[in-house]
Amino acid sequence: MAARYELQLSICGECEKFLTARTPITTVSLPMSMLERISRLVVGSRAATAHDATGALRQCYVDCVARAAHLSRHAEMAPQAQAAEGLAQLAAAEAKQAERLRDALRAAGEAVPAASAAVLPPGALNHWARLVHDLEAQRSSEQGLRELAVHFAETLPDTAALFDELCREEHVHCERLRGLIARADPQALD
Repeated sequence: MAARYELQLSICGECEKFLTARTPITTVSLPMSMLERISRLVVGSRAATAHDATGALRQCYVDCVARAAHLSRHAEMAPQAQAAEGLAQLAAAEAKQAERLRDALRAAGEAVPAASAAVLPPGALNHWARLVHDLEAQRSSEQGLRELAVHFAETLPDTAALFDELCREEHVHCERLRGLIARADPQALD
């Protein structure tokens, strides 16, 4: 059974006159056509999109620096050498990502925001809980980067490609953290 849908439009008085006019309407040159207005609403202007992209790059940079600091701090607190080494490697990888984001900001002609590594969350009770916290931060970052890659895919493909690459790297970081969590003892207190 096929469903039948009807679309009802409410048209304001001015628009109705415009749509039903039989005589040519003389208008003053408008800054943009109706199609351009609709396009701007749907897609957004190029300048607004670039502004959104630089804002996203700035926020990703600040978040990446914070994640690198957290991982580095957690590496120092790790009870086993293998876990400390793994977390230090992840912190270095996050620092490299931050460098790439910094380079992208500079290429866009934007100032690099001051990201303070001093803002650290309170330490968890044990190594396992800190690893779980790190994994959640990586997952959140991966999801946000994926959304940004999709958002900018049509309008700014180079920026979308950067976000996509970072998203893939975050996925690898999540897998490495899962391995560290599997080896950690959830009951041991520091």
